[in-house]
Amino acid sequence: MSVSTDPTPRIKREHIVWMAAGLVIVLLGVGVAVLLAKRNTDNKQAAELLGQQTSGGAVVSIGPLDGTALSDYLPPRRSALDKATGERAAVVSFDHYMTEAEARSAVGQLQVVALLAAAPGAAPSVVNGDMASWAQQQRAATTQERDADQELLRNGVDDPDFKTFYTQEVARLNRVLAGIDPNGRVVFGAAVKGPATELQALAKKAGVRLVDVAPSAKVTPDTEYRGIRPEQTITVNQHDPRPF
Repeated sequence: MSVSTDPTPRIKREHIVWMAAGLVIVLLGVGVAVLLAKRNTDNKQAAELLGQQTSGGAVVSIGPLDGTALSDYLPPRRSALDKATGERAAVVSFDHYMTEAEARSAVGQLQVVALLAAAPGAAPSVVNGDMASWAQQQRAATTQERDADQELLRNGVDDPDFKTFYTQEVARLNRVLAGIDPNGRVVFGAAVKGPATELQALAKKAGVRLVDVAPSAKVTPDTEYRGIRPEQTITVNQHDPRPF
């Protein structure tokens, strides 16, 4: 019996082994890359969900996005406040609507950067100036919308369903106009800045629903402030009008 001395089969087997090993390494590398990419995406989405968007050290936004479930949002935000140190910005959400004076008194010595307000029947807005100017802007925008609907009614809305809709809209907007009061209970939140210790103390006060702390105190005129309104108990939608 003869023994083959041809090295070709052994060389082929080695090639196959090396090719298999190389394929495993490539697949592992792809898997790690996908995992890291997913982790970065998840971290980014979590940061956005938890109101911690920053850019160049400045706070881009504070507060929950539309559709956020409060049962998921509130516990980690309260934990973030407990761990906060140094100077921070935050959005304070109250558990009831207040006047401007009541809201400013509630936050004590903290610097008020902006107020969050919504008249009955109207969508919320950020008040960067005084409440009188806010009320004037709200009235002007609401009046313009109402007048446009009245014009449609006067000029040929013949379909009964459309006529009913626009008639109801005019009535609703008149109610909104009646409720726009700079001295009324229209404030549901405040954007503030101050020491973390004061923010932590504020969170324990009666009437304060959440102190949503930011990663730093560096805010800009473009920083977005999003609060949680008293009537929102399950999910958040920043564009829903306040009930009458």
